[in-house]
Amino acid sequence: MDASLQFEIISETVIKPSSPTPPPLRYHKLSLVDQAMPPNYRIRLAFFYANIKGTRWLANEISQLLKSSLSKALAQYYPFAGRLMKNGYMIDCNDMGAQFTEGRINSRVAEIRKQLSSSSEKVQDLIFARSLFSGPASANHRSLVFVQLSSFNCGGIVLSVSINHRIADASSVSTFMNDWAAIARQTSDIPSPHLHGASLFPPVDGQQYRHPFPPKPDQGKYAKRILAFHASKIGELKAAALNSGVENPTRFEVVSALLYSCFMSAASKANSGSHIRPSIFFNAVNFRQIIVPPLPQNSVGNFATYFLTSVDNNAEVKLPELVNKLREGKTKLRKECTENINAIPSKLKASHSASPTAAIETINSDCYGCSSWCRFPFYGVDFGWGTPSLVYPAIIPEQNANILVLIDMEDGNGIYAHLILKELDMSLLEENEVLLAYASLDA
Repeated sequence: MDASLQFEIISETVIKPSSPTPPPLRYHKLSLVDQAMPPNYRIRLAFFYANIKGTRWLANEISQLLKSSLSKALAQYYPFAGRLMKNGYMIDCNDMGAQFTEGRINSRVAEIRKQLSSSSEKVQDLIFARSLFSGPASANHRSLVFVQLSSFNCGGIVLSVSINHRIADASSVSTFMNDWAAIARQTSDIPSPHLHGASLFPPVDGQQYRHPFPPKPDQGKYAKRILAFHASKIGELKAAALNSGVENPTRFEVVSALLYSCFMSAASKANSGSHIRPSIFFNAVNFRQIIVPPLPQNSVGNFATYFLTSVDNNAEVKLPELVNKLREGKTKLRKECTENINAIPSKLKASHSASPTAAIETINSDCYGCSSWCRFPFYGVDFGWGTPSLVYPAIIPEQNANILVLIDMEDGNGIYAHLILKELDMSLLEENEVLLAYASLDA
């Protein structure tokens, strides 16, 4: 990245709810599913708006509108303005607010977009709130929500949010952003998020987060990449699966299956093909609409579970076979959730009490985590100056993490695949001719 690129801070402030949280709502319990999230992990999303210069909006008007509407949104999403308590399963809804940083980036939107697919984190440092307020440690350091508004030389802006995963999953962030934008547009609809997770899945005092995959010995540095799967190429993947007997393959199935296959191929080549290991593909699933009765779409919190797909070795596995494996795993999960809502907390508790044998099996496997954010209405977030030209999820390498996040392209048909792999695996992936037949490296 160009070393001259800088973020100039204009202002930093705390946005508090427009009205105080009623005393009976002061302490908000998290759900058992919320507790399963890493306590310090954040969902980070950036919304790029490239064409504001030609509109009636002025920079100071945008800033004031966002601040005033955020204040009103926080009155409805009152846990977002609170602070996580030390017990780990409750939020003190004390109205301390969300951090709002405003600044300028001496670049153009197009230039930043070109560099987003690189492995450098410096671009992310420009568009996301990098640090909290200066000065001694204070309650601000425990803010659950951070917002940064950045303006560019071309007149475009990027609005980024960073929200603690303990209080929201990707679907919740989408709901929050669309409600915030609706308030800014002064629509007649007043947001009324459903904050009922703890009533469905009561928390457990003292429950600590435990990753489903145990830590492995350090295996070197990790690299980040964005791959673009355009609608026409996804159509070709679907046709290939259909011709091999897969009935109505979905975008998620063909793209994730192709990537899983390529991940295994890269891992095998990284070991010179001499050490074949089993692999596990961990898929997060939004269960709001698959349990009985289904939950409202605006249920806010964490409402996600998972299913696993595994392959005994890294030998070449055909795409249709992997698509069927993914479908079988998701079908089984749907059946479990439909028949018994308690299957969800049972799965979580089982992952926390996994047997030593299961842990050893995981350590001896190549593990990959996948989360699809496709179909969440991120591209509908319109504050009054139009919808975003790009929605960018920032994923941060965790120790020994192989991560895949899928999100829609602007057209709603293509998919961006955001990945983090070991550097050697990533370099081998980028040379995979099968992958390059369907994906573009210049996202």
